[in-house]
Amino acid sequence: MTDSATDSSQTIRIEVFLRKCAPPDVIDTLRETVARLRRLEERNGETDVRVKTWGSVRPAIEALSDSGLSVALTVDAFQSWADREGYTLTPAFERHETPSRGDHGTAAEEIRVPVVCVAVYEEGDIECVAPCSDGDRIYSVEDCLSALEEGRTTPFTERDGSSDRSSGRPRESVVEKSE
Repeated sequence: MTDSATDSSQTIRIEVFLRKCAPPDVIDTLRETVARLRRLEERNGETDVRVKTWGSVRPAIEALSDSGLSVALTVDAFQSWADREGYTLTPAFERHETPSRGDHGTAAEEIRVPVVCVAVYEEGDIECVAPCSDGDRIYSVEDCLSALEEGRTTPFTERDGSSDRSSGRPRESVVEKSE
């Protein structure tokens, strides 16, 4: 992984995913998150910000749609990144079986997504997904945005969680947990 400040020719794509049924009390926070990313996009001509909405899904039902799997494939790509880089997407993302309401004894997998998620891509490759955890520390969307504003596309390079790289101060992180 590289620091984007060292190679300005690379194209950076930032995708922010907002849960469609987000609680009303977080809408202002989501607006500010999108505004921060738009300001970043304006300052850096090599940055492309895309805002998308999504929701928790049952992949078996999503597969029936004409557009096919979307959320499930995105979450699977994020999970592959997390596995490769030594992170976990839990507790922000959850996969669980939802039992049938009848006597059929069948269950369906459900993927629950967080209220907000940010994925950073360089030259088409995922460099970062937030929120995530390394098992000791949770890296929030706020952590990711702060690093991007500092010019880093790999914001979680210091994994001990003891300090903010730029100031040496302890950092607190908040999980954007799924509901």
